[in-house]
Amino acid sequence: VACPFSVVVAIDFGTTSSGYAFSFTEDPETIHMMRRWEGGDPGVANQKSPTCLLLTPDLRFHSFGFAARDSYHDLDPEEARHWLYFDKFKMKIHSTSDLTMETELESVSGRRVRAIEVFAHALRFFREHALKEVKDQSFSVLEGNEVRWVITVPAVWRQPAKQFMREAAYLAGLMTPDSPEQLLIALEPEAASIYCRKLRLHQVIDLSQPPLTNGLDVDGSRPFDSSDRYIVADCGGGTVDLTVHQIEQPQGTLKELYKASGGPYGAVGVDLAFEAMLCQIFGADFIESFKAKRPAAWVDLTIAFEARKRTAAPGRANSLNISLPFSFIDFYKRHRGQSVETALRKSNMNFIKWSSQGMLRLSAEAMNELFQPTINNIIKHIDLLESGAVAASAGDNDKGSVFERREIRTTMQFGDTEIKVTAVDVATGRLVRASIDFLSN
Repeated sequence: VACPFSVVVAIDFGTTSSGYAFSFTEDPETIHMMRRWEGGDPGVANQKSPTCLLLTPDLRFHSFGFAARDSYHDLDPEEARHWLYFDKFKMKIHSTSDLTMETELESVSGRRVRAIEVFAHALRFFREHALKEVKDQSFSVLEGNEVRWVITVPAVWRQPAKQFMREAAYLAGLMTPDSPEQLLIALEPEAASIYCRKLRLHQVIDLSQPPLTNGLDVDGSRPFDSSDRYIVADCGGGTVDLTVHQIEQPQGTLKELYKASGGPYGAVGVDLAFEAMLCQIFGADFIESFKAKRPAAWVDLTIAFEARKRTAAPGRANSLNISLPFSFIDFYKRHRGQSVETALRKSNMNFIKWSSQGMLRLSAEAMNELFQPTINNIIKHIDLLESGAVAASAGDNDKGSVFERREIRTTMQFGDTEIKVTAVDVATGRLVRASIDFLSN
């Protein structure tokens, strides 16, 4: 059957960074990554753009990515309070239990706007950016209905959040509700797993293992086969998503051994730990006041932390310097009547020092402490998967799925205001706890 689409454009809409890639259906193996972005942080490889959006005071689109970040930085502090700057807004869709088309997002300056419009502005930006690049590389005139769009979402997103993303795509003009098949909503870790399936074994072996005899791996050049089971841990900015797959031969398809899962254990957790540390030193009321009165300077501080965060490593022994904006130092002195250095001294946080150059000096121990809660959450979730795999494997002698499955029979008693649920484990006959989550259907 002839493919109705001549090009596939996939958008990786991330919590902290976003990007896209595309390929023409006549040559699907040739994947074109988006061009390098204008701007970016010095010394940092920028293969994606920050997921930042800037709207004018009258709610019109101004810019996205580095351009939005830099434009917001250059605004006068008084003027910045009237503009709407959004970053790391994707997680709001996951954390909102009663998500609707009217759900609002709060900008850095405190002004609110409908979340669906914020997402639509971002997707519209990618649509225009991607189509321009596709047309530059296409020999024929491209019609709108010839493009298939793919948007990736975390595995932990509930159904309303996936529907929300589709509605935002309609609003952005990627396609219309009359042609829903033109958009695929794909799970991020499943897309990663399909990519892994195409790799050779030596590209995914544990690099921490000592080299084999003569530095050669006998099986390293072979592709995955049906005996290979693998977990893909997609560690992103907002979420960490996990999938467990096995390759089925001879067709080469992927068999899902365990339902895609994960949680909000992404790098944003490290940022929140840094903010909590600042609240501990300078007071939560001051940090809230500074964010409200000097929103652009707060963004500068988060950017400075992000740049240093990327250089952190478990084996690093020396301290990391994080620049505090002058407006932070000045605002604190006027707000509290004492210096930042005094606040640090009084906080008794020995692993954080003050540098006379106007910087916070975080020891390696302090930086590790910011990472630890997020890392522990990831390890715990992977351990949960692996222990489930081992237990089930021992129980079924490899007869089928590597994971144990439980059959639960539920009965519901409908009352005037509540539904009482009773659940029984079929294998053991024991009662198990069960509840209905109406908000996520």
